[in-house]
Amino acid sequence: MESIPYASPPLFFNRCLFTIFPECWQLVIKSVNVPATVKADETDYVILDCDYDLENTPSKGLVVKWFFNTNEVAYQWIYGRKPLAGDTTRKYVDLKYKASDNPYTQYRAMKLNKPGIDLTGEYSCVISTFADERSGNASMVVYSTEDKFDLSYRKKSIEDKDGVEITCRAEGLYPLPTLDISIDGVPEKQTPKASVTLRDDGLYDIVSRTALLDEDLPEAAIVKCLLGIPKANYNVSHKTVYYPGTPTTTSTATTKLPHKMEIQALDNSEPGDGGGNFSGRLSINVVLVMMHLALIHMFN
Repeated sequence: MESIPYASPPLFFNRCLFTIFPECWQLVIKSVNVPATVKADETDYVILDCDYDLENTPSKGLVVKWFFNTNEVAYQWIYGRKPLAGDTTRKYVDLKYKASDNPYTQYRAMKLNKPGIDLTGEYSCVISTFADERSGNASMVVYSTEDKFDLSYRKKSIEDKDGVEITCRAEGLYPLPTLDISIDGVPEKQTPKASVTLRDDGLYDIVSRTALLDEDLPEAAIVKCLLGIPKANYNVSHKTVYYPGTPTTTSTATTKLPHKMEIQALDNSEPGDGGGNFSGRLSINVVLVMMHLALIHMFN
C-alpha cells in the first residue's frame, strides 16, 4: 500500500499577506469534531471530521491532511486523487468513507474502525490551497477498562499488635490508572504509592497496599478501593467489610494451652484441694521411712 511522504505545504503567493482587508481570508474551518474519549473493544468506529468551507478561495492545490501527535501524517487527501492512510492509522482507516457529497469536501474526514489504544493522542487537521491554509486541533483518548479488579485483606501483626493488610489489584487498563484505598470513618493517612507495571501489550497493571492496626478501626470497617483512569474520566470501586479482632486459629490455641496447664498445676499444689492432700501425705510418708531407717542404723 502506498505510504504518505511527508512534505511541507507548497509555496504560494498569497496576496492577502500584503493587505489588511479581511475579505481576503475566505478559507474557513467551521469545526473539528473528534470524540474526546472512546472505549476500546466496544466501539465499532469513530469519525474524525474537519468541516471547512472554501467560500471564494480558489480550490487549486486543495489538500486535506490529518496529523497525529504533531508531525506524523495520519491521513491525506489531495483533491482529484484517492486518500491515503499513515503508518499508525493504516489498519484502522476506511479510505472509502465520504463525509459529504461535495467534491471539494467529500474526503475531509477519517473513519477509524475498531479503534485501539494506540490511537490515543493529539490530532490536527490542516486544510490548504495555493491561496490559503487553515488548521484545527483536538485530542482523543482510546481507553481500556480493567480485565480484573480485586480487593482482599489478611491479618497482619504490626509492632506486636493485631492489624490488617489491605490489597487492591487491577489489570489491563489504559491509559495510566490510579488506585486508592479508603476506610469509612478513618482519617486518610499517608500510604505507599501504587505500583504500576506497563505490559508488553501497552496496558497497565496496578497494585495498592496499606496496613492498619485493628485498634484504629471501627467495629465494622467499610473498606473501599477506588480505581480510576483520569484522562478518560472513568471511575469504579469495590467495597468489603472488615471486622477487627483476633481470630481463633490453631497457633493462638496452642500458645494459650500451656498457660492454662500452668494455672491448673499451681491450683493443684494449693492446700485444701484433693491434689494438695495427696501431696502432703506423700511427703509425711517419706519422712517416716527415713526416720525408721535411721533408728535401725543406730541400734545395729
